Amino acid sequence: MMQASGDEPQGGKHMKKIAAIFFALILPAVLSAAEVKIKGTILKVDNAENRFVLKTERGEETFVTTKATKGIEFAKEGAKVTVVFSEKDGQPKVSEITRD
Repeated sequence: MMQASGDEPQGGKHMKKIAAIFFALILPAVLSAAEVKIKGTILKVDNAENRFVLKTERGEETFVTTKATKGIEFAKEGAKVTVVFSEKDGQPKVSEITRD
């Protein structure tokens, strides 16, 4: 049976609800895991705490490194670097450091 213009089959309404719920639950997790690149100069390195302070256009920012951080050898005071990081557990965790 043909439906009038603007009418929606019952299945379409359910699919829209499912899609809305899916995006409401998944999208925040995807956005929070998005990687960001930032350039700056390393001011301080704390190897014991796996942290360093980077001077950027936004000011001084502290970043956390892990065993998986690539390019950790570039984390030296005074080095001009690009840092790739994502927010995890409320902290900026570095995935890669490259020299500029």
